[in-house]
Amino acid sequence: MKHIMKVNDNAFERMKNGLKKREYRVNDDKRQQVRVGDIIEFHKITHPEEKILMDVKSIKCFKSLKDAISAHFEEDFSDRHNDIESTVKSFYQNGYCNEEEIIKNGIIVFEIKKHRIAHLDTTACYLKKDNKVLMIKFTKKWGQVYAPPGGKFEEGESPLDCIIREYYEETGLTLINPKLQGISYWKDSAEGIIFVYTADDYKGDLLSTSEEGVLEWIKFEDLEKIKQFDQNQKFTPYLFKDELFEGKFLLDNKCKVLEYHIRTM
Repeated sequence: MKHIMKVNDNAFERMKNGLKKREYRVNDDKRQQVRVGDIIEFHKITHPEEKILMDVKSIKCFKSLKDAISAHFEEDFSDRHNDIESTVKSFYQNGYCNEEEIIKNGIIVFEIKKHRIAHLDTTACYLKKDNKVLMIKFTKKWGQVYAPPGGKFEEGESPLDCIIREYYEETGLTLINPKLQGISYWKDSAEGIIFVYTADDYKGDLLSTSEEGVLEWIKFEDLEKIKQFDQNQKFTPYLFKDELFEGKFLLDNKCKVLEYHIRTM
């Protein structure tokens, strides 16, 4: 679960630089909803559009601010304050905490670490034959969307190794001399790169069924008409050109394209 909180400029910059390891808050109902493993999205008070994601690694509760600071003084405050009493005083003077609320609720301390966005690299290949392209129509997931065969990397694989293996596993066909046609970077709550290949030669027999869905040969002219992932739909016109294309896509949580840019090289 993700929670949103605001911090001052100094705390925000220390988070960005990996120097702030804990966040001290009043232990009210809102903060009690946070669990270990959750993400806190911190916004800079002076510039709310600036934000940083932090993972919650542990949570501790204390009856007083002094108890909380005493438990972590050497690691969190000794570089900026002479003693515990002056540290507590600075919290109140700078408006970080309301004394009455602390007396009533106590203090909750979140151990935090900068969130690392998951990076997911994949491959895909558009195999051409008689003015048609082999596609998978997903039946178990993604809502009947068409996509080219392909998939995720295994340890030690190059993009070429990956697409040849994945294509064979999903179709029963072994690609011959697949050509890298494009590189498509995408980002939503995670991020990744799709290495997009094309091919016009193969060996083997097409599987009658696939674990992913139904294998269908789709006419070139129908590729832009069928239901594809929004990102794939955008780069479809660049698939069979001589130039290599590079795409950059910002997606929402339903894989819809919010912004994108494609260039040829």
